[in-house]
Amino acid sequence: MRYVLTALLISALSGCAFVKVNVGSELKGLEERVVSGKGRAKIVVIDISGIISMDHLGLERFGKEPPMIPRLQEQLNAAGADGDVVGLVVRIDSPGGSVTASDILYHAVKTFGKEKGVPVVACIMDKGLSGGYYAALGADEIMAHSTSIVGGVGVISFRFDISEMLETWGVRIGTVQSGPKKDFWSPLRSGTPEENAVMQGIVDRLNQRFLQIIRENRSLSPASLEKVAEGGVFDAAAALDLGLVDGIGYLEDAISRIRKLAGVSEARVILYRRPGALAESIYAGSAPLLRALSNVELGVAEMLTPSFRYQYLP
Repeated sequence: MRYVLTALLISALSGCAFVKVNVGSELKGLEERVVSGKGRAKIVVIDISGIISMDHLGLERFGKEPPMIPRLQEQLNAAGADGDVVGLVVRIDSPGGSVTASDILYHAVKTFGKEKGVPVVACIMDKGLSGGYYAALGADEIMAHSTSIVGGVGVISFRFDISEMLETWGVRIGTVQSGPKKDFWSPLRSGTPEENAVMQGIVDRLNQRFLQIIRENRSLSPASLEKVAEGGVFDAAAALDLGLVDGIGYLEDAISRIRKLAGVSEARVILYRRPGALAESIYAGSAPLLRALSNVELGVAEMLTPSFRYQYLP
């Protein structure tokens, strides 16, 4: 892994870049797939899965699907335009990611529920951490599987200082810059106390926004909020006790909850998919399969630029 990261870093610093190539036919529109239920009413299930990002990560860039945010918005637009849609289930399995992307997802889910006037329930699958949980706060209620991991509330920003490694290898870096702060947070030298103070201030303010979103959407006691703000993770039972989730159950239970909130006795459960994509059950995932380089690429990006993340990074 060390050599892979080094090679990618050198490639980035030398001006090399990944090139996005459109392969195959033009992207086709969404199709509605009924996976269970009956009747005229519809309950839509959408996914927030994997690292939350504004753009493609890793090998996903070579697929036909748009990045997470435009893909989700496309599905919400389709659901919003359908008069038979009576509720939305947001299926979440994410460690979080970009601060801005997480905030956009939260806003999109929250806005959909308000403008459409239908109930929204988030269902946390394996994990709903940091930005994944932040996005779930846009729902009216949050449900977690009994084996889910929830929490990771907070902001993190990290940098790699490779100056000693370059010195060991006899590599010298020369820069020409317009001002003394132009190379702010550069991995090519050690950080200064002033830089650390600036970054800490931003992290603290973004963290306060996260906590404010929790206050606006959850009824946590001051003691619970203080515990959650430490950034730890919790199993479903502890998350329920703290007030982070409203219930524990399976995806089917989240769908049943939507039916109850919407006041319908029966409804079709639908997914939106591209022509040819599989959607055989409510557990059919929509995320692309090729995620192998996502974390490596993310690590290299963190080396090169200041970045703030609602993301759980153990």
